[in-house]
Amino acid sequence: METLSTPLPKKEIIVLQNIMEDFACATDLGAVIVDIRGKESSSLYNFSPFCEAMRNYPEFHKLCQKCDMYGGLEASKTGKPCIYRCHAGLTDVSLPIVFNDQLHGFLLMGQLEIDPKYADEMPKIQEIDSNWKAYKDLRTARNSVLTLSPEKIKSAARLLEKICSHHSEESHPRDRITFNFKQEKTKEPQPTGKDEIQKATQYIQKNISKTITLEEVANHVYLSQYYFSKLFKKETGINFITYLNQQRIERAKILLQQSDLSIETISHNVGFSQASYFCKTFKQFTNTTPATYRKEYNLG
Repeated sequence: METLSTPLPKKEIIVLQNIMEDFACATDLGAVIVDIRGKESSSLYNFSPFCEAMRNYPEFHKLCQKCDMYGGLEASKTGKPCIYRCHAGLTDVSLPIVFNDQLHGFLLMGQLEIDPKYADEMPKIQEIDSNWKAYKDLRTARNSVLTLSPEKIKSAARLLEKICSHHSEESHPRDRITFNFKQEKTKEPQPTGKDEIQKATQYIQKNISKTITLEEVANHVYLSQYYFSKLFKKETGINFITYLNQQRIERAKILLQQSDLSIETISHNVGFSQASYFCKTFKQFTNTTPATYRKEYNLG
């Protein structure tokens, strides 16, 4: 699965916006759609006064977007809704938006308080404690934040997951939280094996942070390694290892752009066991090192 080489069709954007707006209205929870970098791509549905005020401060707004991005990436890795606490300690839920094997962004809802005794059940997505308490308006607005038990938060996550499952019309459980919208029908014949390769690329994306082998993915789609290897190259135009590394490097680029994580940490987060091999592979695909890429992006 790639990251945003083609835009999401307008009609699907409208569907997502309607889903999130209705969900926020029905549950009284905050909701928003963000792109793969955590930047808002929809209205802020039912946002709490606290979260609206937080985003009026550029330094806090940036931290909010980073948390939204990290939460979304975690959800896309595990294939399940990601429940986490943001930099300000509120609990959010994230789900990935996938269309034609491309990650387009994330659905987020929540902005909730939980009893401190349950805090360990909802880990922070970033080890950052922002100094929002230094601002009187934020301290006042915090009192308006809705408090829910972990059970109710998890129920809300399951509800949104079921809505996603119903809309995507996917039959396999591993696909139910992703928005794999149906493609427009064409008169052109579909290549044999396309479904197997689509399932393979989805599996790769959901397990991108783990060690993935050709044998493992071939078994996942019930094909022999030899046939799967030939079919994969026929359908994608590149071999399995090249595709896998390409996806790992695309994920690494996002983390280099939007996080302060070390090169070694990023290499492990995208599935490389050794940072040295990650750096070598990164340079093969980009003609530059991860450190230089990050530096040039920040300067640009």
